[in-house]
Amino acid sequence: MLTGVAQANTPVELQGLKLDRQDAALYMSGTWQFELPSTLEEALLKGITLYFVTEVEISQERWYFFNQRVAHAERHVRLFYQPLTRRWRVNVSPQAFNVSGLGVSLGQSYDTAEDAINAVRRIAQWRIANATDYNPDAKQSLSINFKLDLKQLPRPLQIGAAGQSDWNITYNKTQRLELKP
Repeated sequence: MLTGVAQANTPVELQGLKLDRQDAALYMSGTWQFELPSTLEEALLKGITLYFVTEVEISQERWYFFNQRVAHAERHVRLFYQPLTRRWRVNVSPQAFNVSGLGVSLGQSYDTAEDAINAVRRIAQWRIANATDYNPDAKQSLSINFKLDLKQLPRPLQIGAAGQSDWNITYNKTQRLELKP
């Protein structure tokens, strides 16, 4: 189990981190452990969409200069409530959601808030790098960052949420990348 630096009143942990090298890719699985503060639950019920971002970076150490980034992956998750249908919706995308459309994303509807939040927490077989990016002979590190992305909220909420700790959900961890054969 990895425990990261939680920079908020909402503690965040990454449990069950599993890295698998299969065929031509490196995959990551795990579960985020955090409780959604009541302020955020109320915002969801009022129609505010929440955006979560997970970023993974693999760096290779170099003796003569800064570490070299060999792989980078992002996973954006959008969580919102649809009051007319009384259903929760979760969209997952490799790129940020914007007003011009969803781009390429996977969407799923849920009957309860708990089921939807569990979908946000779960990472299953997420492709984070090509298998050729991982070099078992080199010293490589894995950096994992998770946060509630305030930049994608409506502008008035960005200003109001900036100083409130309930809106600050973050996790940062860097460790040595080692895969077991």
